[in-house]
Amino acid sequence: MKKFRLALAVAVVAFFMVLAPSPAQAYPLTSCTISNVGEVDDGEEFTVTVSVNPNNIESDFVVNYGDQTHTENNVEGQTTATFEADEDDTTVVATVTGGDPVGSVTCTADVPFDDDGDGDGDGDGDGDGDGGGLLPNTGGERLAWLVIGAMLVLVGGGVVLASRRRDA
Repeated sequence: MKKFRLALAVAVVAFFMVLAPSPAQAYPLTSCTISNVGEVDDGEEFTVTVSVNPNNIESDFVVNYGDQTHTENNVEGQTTATFEADEDDTTVVATVTGGDPVGSVTCTADVPFDDDGDGDGDGDGDGDGDGGGLLPNTGGERLAWLVIGAMLVLVGGGVVLASRRRDA
């Protein structure tokens, strides 16, 4: 039984070593995000916000949508661009260039069009603007940790149960 416990402990330690994070970096990774892209109708104006992280560095923003371009230089953190929607163009592309550690980073976002034509931007045709009743996809990236935790609880419970049976 002691060999089994030792083997189990070694297996758990090895498992967590595989999942261990990489060493910390001197600079945070640079990322770019495009937000506020809601459903639009063809021909109407829409606004997007492009932000860069880390946000305390002066950066140059170039935001493209089809043949429309928004450029802003020496800005810290974010910029806002307004475009006229065109169903032939479905992607907003932003390029952010800055000093260390930013360098140059590009991000994209799709422009969803209001398919039902009721102008509320929810695509379900009922005019209530509830997004079709769909919930946001949140917390999915933590599912693996939930399963790992449940497995550890089950293994721990089994070890305690086996120990009590042996002692009784």
